Amino acid sequence: MKYFSLRSFAFVTMLCLVALGMASATSIASFTTATPAINAVTTTFIPFPAAGNAYCSATSGCGTIPAGGETDYMWTAGDFVQSASFTLWNGPIVGLSANWNYENFMGDGNAELWYVYINTTPVAYFIAPDDNFNGDIFNVSGSVSFAPYTVPLASSYTVSLVLQNTVPFGGGSVGFFDGGVTGITTVPEPGSLALLGSGVVGLAGYLRRMLF
Repeated sequence: MKYFSLRSFAFVTMLCLVALGMASATSIASFTTATPAINAVTTTFIPFPAAGNAYCSATSGCGTIPAGGETDYMWTAGDFVQSASFTLWNGPIVGLSANWNYENFMGDGNAELWYVYINTTPVAYFIAPDDNFNGDIFNVSGSVSFAPYTVPLASSYTVSLVLQNTVPFGGGSVGFFDGGVTGITTVPEPGSLALLGSGVVGLAGYLRRMLF
């Protein structure tokens, strides 16, 4: 099987912050190399798609990704792969990076459109292109960035890949491999930054009194 990169398919625009901090379906972006233009960012890496992650296929059923294996094949709108729940301690999410592999059996001019969700908010997309039914291994890599509070703050998060279109019967399918890594980029909340700043100012005043 050949190994391809989807960088050539990554035509990206920045995400736009919309009302109530939610991203609309038309505002999400595909992957590119991008860094949030915000200081003090922290990136947390989670295993996704990876062994133990849940998936569901309307035609193949539901299950979890086996170690060293892959999901069942997917070609129906609503099919998904979802990470385990995770928590973040730094503040609003401002970006997501991907390093995912999948097996591509698309053909007959068909393609699959996959949205990437953090909880219920779509933040990015990628396209699994026509591969002439070759079963090649494709890689989705790169990153997207967006405004703070595009993803509402929550006590825990999941990342999901959700198929948006149904491929005609016999038109192809894809399956995601174990071993993927997803990065979630966060920044401190403004209140936390203000608290840190006031602490620094207070410490400076204390040292001034001690030294002079």
